[in-house]
Amino acid sequence: MTSDTGTGREDEPFLERLVGLVVSIVVLTGVTVILGYGGWAILTLSAKLGGPDPKTEDGDLLRDRLAAWPDRNREFMRNDGRGELPLKP
Repeated sequence: MTSDTGTGREDEPFLERLVGLVVSIVVLTGVTVILGYGGWAILTLSAKLGGPDPKTEDGDLLRDRLAAWPDRNREFMRNDGRGELPLKP
């Protein structure tokens, strides 16, 4: 009576299985790096080639206002929540 685990690789030599494992790791690492940097490149290009930057009602660039948003909230919290709450970025 034989037991079958279903992998089908038990009869291959250890060296072949090790080579297969190393090749799999190298290929998956390469694919992960390429897809990761590929996504970064696509986002960077779409930001550079995209339309004009949106502006606030005051005429400031929205990205500059959003970058300053944590500091504005931090200042509000340092005053124990007293004062005018900066609701809009």
